[in-house]
Amino acid sequence: YAARHGLEYKPTQVTVANGAKHALHNAFTVLLDPGDEVIIPAPYWVSYAELVKLTGAVPVIVATRQEDDFRLTPDQFRSALTDRTKMLLLCSPSNPTGSMYSPEQLGELADIAIERDLLVLADEIYERLVYPGHTFASFATVRPGMQDRTILVNGVSKTYAMTGWRIGWTMAPQHVASAMNNLQSQETSNPCS
Repeated sequence: YAARHGLEYKPTQVTVANGAKHALHNAFTVLLDPGDEVIIPAPYWVSYAELVKLTGAVPVIVATRQEDDFRLTPDQFRSALTDRTKMLLLCSPSNPTGSMYSPEQLGELADIAIERDLLVLADEIYERLVYPGHTFASFATVRPGMQDRTILVNGVSKTYAMTGWRIGWTMAPQHVASAMNNLQSQETSNPCS
């Protein structure tokens, strides 16, 4: 991440999990309380909403439009916000649409997250599966201070076609990473070899 994106993380800010799905579970479990709302642009990967529901939080599904290349617009984001909104969940490049946000589009969403003091969970597992003419940008890099409010999720299953290895990870602010490490130590301890 330092070499590819200019992001520095200490080893204690990284949690290696049993796949990216487990990494998502860890993040949602330590960050969400019952009644919290998580904005999820649709179409979305089937597990997102269900993982949010397991915590007692509420997935707020925002339908994106084909004419916007299935990307959440700043206006849609603002319209979905309530006093209960705690997090934006964003997958870019997207599963299932393949659409991708430009650095500028991510920056517009980041501005809203900063303004409303929201967390962002950025599922970046498809970061290296990018169509020609597009440039990937990690959400944590698009505005100063975003690294402090962004939980990055990634893994080996897509880039390296190693789905059966079940290795995923998060990179997060220290207090979030510590909580995820504590949670995982009671659930699975570590990924299986």
